[in-house]
Amino acid sequence: MLKFSIKSSLANLRFRYLLLIVLLLAVLTFLVSSYVIRRNQASLLEVMSAQGESLIEALVLAAENIVASQSMVEETSLDKLRSLSAGLDFWNQSGVLTGSQLVQIARASGLSRIDFVAGNGSLVLTSEPSRDLKIFSDSAGALLQELKDALANGSDESYLTIPESKLLPQGGSLYLQKSRFGNRFILILVTADPARKSAAEVGIGYLVQEMGRQPGIEFIAMQAPEGIVFASKNIEGLYKIETDPFLQSALTERKTASRLAKFQGREFLEVVRPFESEQYPKGVFRIGLSLDYYHQTVATFTRQTVAVSVAIFLLGLLLAGFVIVNQHNQALKEALLRTEGLNLSILESMSSAVLAVDAAGKIIILNQVAEKLFGVGKAEIIGKDYSQAFPDDHWQLSKFLDKKGRVTDLEINFRNPEGSEKTLLVSNSGIYASGGRLQGAVSVLHDITDFKSLEEETKKQERLSVLGNLAAGVAHEIRNPLNAISIAAQRLKQEFQPVSNPEEYQSFLKSVLSEIKRLDQIVNQFLTLARAQKINRRPTESVPYLNEIISLVRMEAEQKRISVVQKNDRPATLPLDRDEMKKALLNILLNGIQAMPSGGTLTLEADTLPQEKKFRIRISDTGSGISPENLKKIFQPYFSTKETGSGLGLAITQRIVADHGGRIDVKSVIGKGTEFSITLPLA
Repeated sequence: MLKFSIKSSLANLRFRYLLLIVLLLAVLTFLVSSYVIRRNQASLLEVMSAQGESLIEALVLAAENIVASQSMVEETSLDKLRSLSAGLDFWNQSGVLTGSQLVQIARASGLSRIDFVAGNGSLVLTSEPSRDLKIFSDSAGALLQELKDALANGSDESYLTIPESKLLPQGGSLYLQKSRFGNRFILILVTADPARKSAAEVGIGYLVQEMGRQPGIEFIAMQAPEGIVFASKNIEGLYKIETDPFLQSALTERKTASRLAKFQGREFLEVVRPFESEQYPKGVFRIGLSLDYYHQTVATFTRQTVAVSVAIFLLGLLLAGFVIVNQHNQALKEALLRTEGLNLSILESMSSAVLAVDAAGKIIILNQVAEKLFGVGKAEIIGKDYSQAFPDDHWQLSKFLDKKGRVTDLEINFRNPEGSEKTLLVSNSGIYASGGRLQGAVSVLHDITDFKSLEEETKKQERLSVLGNLAAGVAHEIRNPLNAISIAAQRLKQEFQPVSNPEEYQSFLKSVLSEIKRLDQIVNQFLTLARAQKINRRPTESVPYLNEIISLVRMEAEQKRISVVQKNDRPATLPLDRDEMKKALLNILLNGIQAMPSGGTLTLEADTLPQEKKFRIRISDTGSGISPENLKKIFQPYFSTKETGSGLGLAITQRIVADHGGRIDVKSVIGKGTEFSITLPLA
């Protein structure tokens, strides 16, 4: 009974949990659907506004082109009238112009009439049979006042508008030009003609009418504060500019704007843009776009969104049930993933290179240390066959997979992609299933290069210690007879004078004393190398100290056409025996100069390694370089590639650096040069 009660409680709890998820999913679906519908409406309005702005921009551009073309036509017509008037004036002055000729010229030019009039208004010559100017008279029979004023003022040129009358039903334009040869004027009358009618038909009004007939456009109008200038339809219901802040703002700020408005009981999208020209009053173009397509699209999208939302809601119910049923399995998977992630983190954090393969020899694991060591990327090698990826079998896994033997703590020499020699310690082990079946193998490579170097240094120090004890005894045994020989040679030089060949005798004694001195120096160098010296360390500022050392070799380098480059701008305080370290650095600098007999570049760089609390000095040259076989021997006593070298300089340098608790490394490339790197502890 108790068991049934517990199950019932759990079932009720799951039902409530599922009901809560259903409610949350319903609310979330409603909110998302509402947002998507509103966003779609806003996007559609933005698209329509952009289209309306493009349409009104095209309309304004076309109107500006029409105004410009009409101005050009009028200017061209005026230029023709000027040229014709000037020619008629010249022919009349020559006395060859007659009334019949004027008639022919007027007809050929498509003009109504041509007259020559005196300054007092009397007709001199005309192209008309009736020799009068009644056509230019008002209703009282007097000349038009504008024409009188032009004749009285003696204007060089005038362009007058003639109103409609019985004699001139369509009205016209009168061009007046003063003669250059006397007080008379040439009058040319141009009446309204089919060309002007055609121009009116393709003007702004015609453009507005044509665009207004396009589907989706409610109306197009050009409106000024004074009223409607052009319009496509009956638009008496449009707001006036002075009563509409929206239109006033668009006109004042000279910008394109849009809004939702109502016209004749229908909602539309209105787009407005200011327009200004010399021929028309300043105003705005207004375009009303129909929202029928917008409402249809929104309705269709709303139906689709609701349908999709319902489908998503139902799918969400299924997913919620699936999640509740399988949440236990998911927890197990997450635990497994965390375990795998922990294993991968352990592999990546290891300081040794790790590689694993499956039973078929496919690579399945490669950590970051292995990537860096072998210069390969994990993405490009995982899944490949081990024998193809590593044909040299550095990991020694082939033997293990072929069951030919097991590898444990095997030392191998390896050159990495950067060219550095590495000593690796290889160990392999198998990956077995629960039944003992081999599923793969894993190999671990430890980089013991530094350990081997330390081991070599230890052995070298031991040899030097033994050599020091031996050197002390040998030096004592050599110096005693050397002193006796030196004293005897000095006494022979001072107390004995041969009878014959005194110069040869003195030269011989001088050679003996010189060789004794050189032998004593060799013994001292040998003792310096072999015996540990007492280091007198003092805090030393790196920049002035290195500047002082560079100044000692700069003159010799410049004499040999060697440029010296110094980069030690980062100061540091070092505990140094100034004299001993100066010997070590000068040995390397002078070797670099001697390696460049034909000139080159000698560089000294110094920088701080704060994480390691070390100070590094790098000295490089662009000389001939050192061969790999000689590079291993350069710190050995009495090894030298120079004819006059003792072979102790670099060995002493290494001993001085070691006495300071530092380390010296060297790398060289034949034909490119050599670089020595000295690492010292900071204070």
